[in-house]
Amino acid sequence: MQRLPLSYIRPGMKTYEEVIDANGRTLCGKGIELTEELIKRFYELGVNFVTVEGHPVKLPWEKTLEEELEELENRFKGVSDPDLLKIKEILVEFLNEKYSKG
Repeated sequence: MQRLPLSYIRPGMKTYEEVIDANGRTLCGKGIELTEELIKRFYELGVNFVTVEGHPVKLPWEKTLEEELEELENRFKGVSDPDLLKIKEILVEFLNEKYSKG
């Protein structure tokens, strides 16, 4: 599942959960294939996010584990302080655990 800003929603995606407006009204059920008409209606009703099945979009702020580890490695390049290296080790463990939970 992936919670996406409405601007990332495309026809053919399926809802993972009900789409509810700010007043608590259900606009669309779970498992519904989204159409251009539904998406347009969501805009009209002020919906900001929709949770869809799968992970159809790589958002600009999302990174893979490999990208995260590479960035961490670059940040600690040249560091020899044992306390800072321990922090790096803890961060690597955290990232591995975070990504293993999916």
